[in-house]
Amino acid sequence: MKTTLLTLVAAAMSLLTATPSSAQVATVPNGTFDTWVTRTGLEVPQNWTTIDEAIKSNPLFGALYSTLTTSKDAGSRNGAFAAKMETKTDLLLSGLLGPIPGGVVVGTVSANEAIDVLEDRAISTVGGLPFTTRAASMQFYYKLTGTNALADSAYALVSLTRTIGGVLQTVASGELRLQPAATYTLATIPLTYRSSIAPDSVHIGFVSGLGEVRTAGTILTVDDVTMNGVVASNQNPALAAALTVYPNPSASGEFRLASLSNPAVATAAYSITDATGRVVRSAVAAPTSLAAGRPLELKGLPAGAYLLNLSTPEGPVTRKLLVK
Repeated sequence: MKTTLLTLVAAAMSLLTATPSSAQVATVPNGTFDTWVTRTGLEVPQNWTTIDEAIKSNPLFGALYSTLTTSKDAGSRNGAFAAKMETKTDLLLSGLLGPIPGGVVVGTVSANEAIDVLEDRAISTVGGLPFTTRAASMQFYYKLTGTNALADSAYALVSLTRTIGGVLQTVASGELRLQPAATYTLATIPLTYRSSIAPDSVHIGFVSGLGEVRTAGTILTVDDVTMNGVVASNQNPALAAALTVYPNPSASGEFRLASLSNPAVATAAYSITDATGRVVRSAVAAPTSLAAGRPLELKGLPAGAYLLNLSTPEGPVTRKLLVK
């Protein structure tokens, strides 16, 4: 188990331009936190996992964990309850990790995954529930109090993903370090898109403290979580149709790009990202003489799905690359 908590870093810059529409609101399952159920001997919000529940599910030390950092709060902004997350000292784990922050993650989460969220902001691979809208932003209301609330670094995290061929791809993500607020305050997290594909899952997390040094007593209360707007990629269908990639899939990791009808497409500057959104290859524009078969190689990378992002003079073009 790691003994320090890493602070969050800024979300990746968007590789695709997009146009949002704020007229639509997509429901987050039990985003009002009005419905609570009993699991693992704890009262938890339905469709969410608390950090307490995740820790108690560990077969090695879960039975010894007795701290309750997340509870339902009758002082909701709207409806019956809100989710109250409080950083507390635990007799078992605080000697290793310091005070334990309260937190909730949508979906089902194990103890190791909860620690990943706390230490590595790995929300894309943790929990998740079905969700297919290319939302423009996540909105919610929160309160954040405590004498050391600002330094404790409470965060909200959101990610949209899609699994293709057994490989998880991050479609969009966003995060926000929350500022202290004594009364319910509206927060909006714009989603940064890395792909033009539609998601199949949403991953959301709220944590009362992700600072390396935390103090007991910081309280984060969250209510009324929604996904807002719709983002549509402005990729030109004619540009996408002009591009041919072969062989795809590739057993060797070697590909060729061709666009005889529009040489600027295959020869445009590009970047290639893996399933986590990390850029693994990039190149400047090539001479148009290579439009009949521009070489592209992913040799040495693990088998799986990658996303090619071409920045043509007429707009972006994306294409999935499969390495066997």
